[in-house]
Amino acid sequence: MRGLNPQLLDTSRGDLIPQTGFNAVLDAHGLYDGQRFVIRLSPQVHDLIASLPQGIAITSEATGDQIQAFSTYLHETIHWWQHIGSTCGFMLSLSYPTQTHANLSHLRRFLEQVGPVKSIRRWVEGNPGSRDMESPSATANIIVNNQFDMNAYRFLATNPERANEVVHNPMFENHAHCYSIALGNGVAALSSLFDRDHELMPDPRAWQSELGKLRKAREAGFYYGSPIELSPIGAYHLFEGQARFAQLQYLHFATGGEFEWDDAERLGMMGPVYVAAFKDFLQRTGFARPDTIDHPTVALFLLVCDIAINPSETFPFPVHDPRFFITDVDPGMRFIYLCTIIKLQFPDMRTAITQYSASEYVDVSTKLCEALKTRTPLAIVQEVNRWVENGPAFAACLADHDAGRAASKNQPLQVLFGQFAAFSRDKARLPHMLCWPGAHMAGLRASEDFIGLFSRQSPMFIDRADDTTIVPVLRKGLDEATVMGRFQDFYNGHALYDFSYQWITRPGPFSYDFSWLRPDGTTQEIKGWADRIFASVYGVSPDDFTILQS
Repeated sequence: MRGLNPQLLDTSRGDLIPQTGFNAVLDAHGLYDGQRFVIRLSPQVHDLIASLPQGIAITSEATGDQIQAFSTYLHETIHWWQHIGSTCGFMLSLSYPTQTHANLSHLRRFLEQVGPVKSIRRWVEGNPGSRDMESPSATANIIVNNQFDMNAYRFLATNPERANEVVHNPMFENHAHCYSIALGNGVAALSSLFDRDHELMPDPRAWQSELGKLRKAREAGFYYGSPIELSPIGAYHLFEGQARFAQLQYLHFATGGEFEWDDAERLGMMGPVYVAAFKDFLQRTGFARPDTIDHPTVALFLLVCDIAINPSETFPFPVHDPRFFITDVDPGMRFIYLCTIIKLQFPDMRTAITQYSASEYVDVSTKLCEALKTRTPLAIVQEVNRWVENGPAFAACLADHDAGRAASKNQPLQVLFGQFAAFSRDKARLPHMLCWPGAHMAGLRASEDFIGLFSRQSPMFIDRADDTTIVPVLRKGLDEATVMGRFQDFYNGHALYDFSYQWITRPGPFSYDFSWLRPDGTTQEIKGWADRIFASVYGVSPDDFTILQS
């Protein structure tokens, strides 16, 4: 196919591990920042999307460059959906704020016992002391271990092939423990807001008790020093594969079938990170690479990704069988098992999906999930919808989201769950469109239903075309002042999480790298703003801290 511009298509990535800086997007044409919950686009892509006749919408009048730029925006929007709409991605998104929530009482206790000292990790190294639960050393170790476990969870869930250093660290307890700590604290943080008595949500204490029994029985993966089996595939590969192949399908259908594999390869769109999961899928199922991008095999791959990144155990359902806890919640292992099940039980699924329909989605996902002995992604969102129907606090959170606002208590968590609930509501109605968006936003299947869905599920935050500043996306029908207020409060919470993370982990003084939030503020104004947020929670200023030397 002629007329393609590699400067609009060749690189795009979803960053899952927390980044230390925030710079202009000049070396990639788009990215999703999973720490700051923002989609970022290059100035060129921004300009082309803004030039569409109807703004960000599907249109038959779009030029080739506009279609290509829109495909990059779709790719990054899918990363947003993955992080805010899948259970794996949602728990990953919660893991950064819950690092602070899980440690909040311990951090305040540390201040009472030791005083304002940074970093806590450095203090632990110099003060091994007593492990009596009332001692400062015990408090500090809980803080550091909680943060380590959640960081370990992020690595194991997203990039297990890079996790050797993590699992061989003396602080690493075991595979099940770090998953349990991260997922348990995520569920606990939500239940503290919406369901304190666990009338609807699962209670983490139940599965943690069962995991303790497996630890005592020295079951592999459940005790300290246990052998670790790391998957070659993680959520990072699944997220990138899902986003890239949906993008390829959009380009294929938007060009009337002209865009094909050779175009994608020539433009550098088939780099290792984007095809790792697809190659693994083909190898494990025994399927040959299909001749065309719209082949049913590609549709099946996208559905397998959807199932793999949506474990149901711990959230929103209880743990079904603690013995299989690790494989039930780990996205990479789920993916491997699904591929194996297809090869052994359902080889005919290679050509099962031809219409990208809701009935095909339900039929194939039900068969695979029954064989995997897990719940379908559709059952997951239906359960979340049940929470909203039967839990007043859940319903209020979703209503606030629909109005562009959020309750003030633990506001970032309110915002994130409101978005997750809104996504679940749409997925319960249109699961096939969210599984195969590239096939439903162009060509014969493009519809008003998808245009409305895409608008409702647009990213909440995006960078501006002319600088590194983050701004909220104003959805149709929302009050701009209300949305801006929610945006400011959300990132006030982000500043608290960032400072708490620094306090625990990073050596040296506190860093005030928040110009991306307050571009017009002076250095002193930014510092004053961040200091006030920190002091309002901990009762001390960052200026009061003694900085320990490494």
